[in-house]
Formats: sequence, structure tokens, C-alpha cells
Amino acid sequence: MTESELEYLLAEHCAPTLAGVKAASLAGCPVQRREETERTVKEYDRILGERGIRLRLIPTHRACDLLLVYRPELLESTLSRPDAQTLLRGRNYPADGGVGPQLDCLCRRLAEQEEFPHEVGLFLGYPPEDVAGFVEHQGREWKSLGLWKVYSDVERAENLFSLYDRCRRAVRRQVAQGVSVLEMFGGSTAGRCHAGKVLN
Repeated sequence: MTESELEYLLAEHCAPTLAGVKAASLAGCPVQRREETERTVKEYDRILGERGIRLRLIPTHRACDLLLVYRPELLESTLSRPDAQTLLRGRNYPADGGVGPQLDCLCRRLAEQEEFPHEVGLFLGYPPEDVAGFVEHQGREWKSLGLWKVYSDVERAENLFSLYDRCRRAVRRQVAQGVSVLEMFGGSTAGRCHAGKVLN
């Protein structure tokens, strides 16, 4: 994957995380040219990591690898909710050591399992009650459908869907105009590049 291809992928699938309004985003990457993709992702991780944004490539045996883009502090806050911790413990995630071991456990499952583990939604910032509802109802009987199946607060979820879409359109527009993701979120002004600035 070239830099321009990664720029498109980040703008299209990871903008809310880049903008700081979502804990993590997950996107598929072609398995072809994996070594090139690893080099590109490593370089972006190095630069964006200085601004609290991490990139992690997860090789899989599926048709595509996975790219996890996340903000460690926001992810730790998201996963520390008691209802999220209860769900993670019920799926044998480590209870100690913070978000690092839990993230390692998720990445192993994403790499090894045929189907996505249901708890991935917790890492992606989905409300725990919606993740639990999905499991309980086996993916049926939802109240609303957007980026995830909503089983609890429809208004809250639809507001988030709208916010995430605005982030995506704003970052995609900037990239189309020649402003790179690294310039927006990794440069000397990136500390001030947050959702409010991106959406203006």
C-alpha cells in the first residue's frame, strides 16, 4: 500500500478516530504488497504516534489484512466503563494490565478467527449495551441500523453516526484538496487539529 492509498483509506474509514471523537477504527487492507504496507503503516504510526494516534496492521488469513487506528487514552477510557469491562471479562480478556493486553488479545482473535469477535464493537466505541444487545438478540431485532446495530439509545447513536459521517466527509475533502493526513494530524500544528477544527 502506497502513501496515497493509505491516505484514502484513513480518510474514508478512520476519520472520526483521527479527529479524536472515536476511540478506534478498523479498515481492511489488501494482502498484496504486505511488506510495502507494513513500511507505510509503520512510518505513519511513528509520526502520528507523537500526537496520540496509533496504527497497527493485523495480518490475517482472510482476503484482506486489517488496519486498526486508535487513540490509546480514549480507548482506555472507553474500555474502563464497568459495563464494558464486564463484557470483556465474560469473553476471557485479561483483567489486569490496562488496555495494552486487552488490545493484544483482540488483535490475536482478529488475526486467527474466521468471524469477527463480537466484542470488537467495544474497542470501536460502540455502546456496551448495543454490543450486549447484539449478542443477546443474535444480530436481530435492532431498533436502528447504522455503523452498528442499535439496541439502546437510538437518538444518541444516530447523532454519533452523523458526527462520524461529517468527520469522514471533512477529512476526505481535505485529502482530495492535497492536504495529507500527516499534515492534518501529525505535523507541528496537529496538536490543535481536533474535531472542531476538522469540521469547520
